[in-house]
Amino acid sequence: MKTENTANVWWRYVLVFTVLLLARPASHFINQALRGYPLDISYFSRELSPEKIRNIGLYNGEGGADWKIGKPLATIWTGEQSRSLPQLRQFALELVNRDRTINNLNSLQEDAVLSQAAQSHAQDMLERRYFDHISPGGENPRDRYLVAGGNPRLGVGENIVKSTAKGLGLTYRQAEDFQRGWMYSNSHRQNLLTQGYTKFGYGIATRSDGSIYAVQMFTR
Repeated sequence: MKTENTANVWWRYVLVFTVLLLARPASHFINQALRGYPLDISYFSRELSPEKIRNIGLYNGEGGADWKIGKPLATIWTGEQSRSLPQLRQFALELVNRDRTINNLNSLQEDAVLSQAAQSHAQDMLERRYFDHISPGGENPRDRYLVAGGNPRLGVGENIVKSTAKGLGLTYRQAEDFQRGWMYSNSHRQNLLTQGYTKFGYGIATRSDGSIYAVQMFTR
């Protein structure tokens, strides 16, 4: 009887572990399907890879069928420390240029106006508790870019993400995780790997409950 009870307990542990392991890729696949994009099996294989477990989650995989993703820049030694906004902006730019370079694209340069518009949107979503490219007042990414002093002759691209990371705060690991998620999402990757883009902006904001909003912006 004791052996049988022990086996039942272990099966429960296995079941819980399996659910936790599959939850993130399953959620990603559902979101992709709802957006009308094909389901990229490469994300699923990355999430279940032994390398991810061995490297404590710091593993990006190889990318997809027609695109690549670079090796993580965050490490177990640098990934968990709280970082300032300028540090995170610089790191976010390095991540973007890592992935553009490996896909044979030009590097981007940080643009102060784009970063101001991105930070404004991240802070606004945080404070007003919404998550969208369009603000409750109807402002879109280009509107925010123009308000920040942007060139009215240029269009912009924008990626946004919302997450919760209690106890971590604003870290390189979090920025790396956001970049990986954007790269494995068709619409976000399209912005990241647009050939004509030359400038980049980044904003990120958090509050005490662990909620984090991050924004990338791009223009020519």
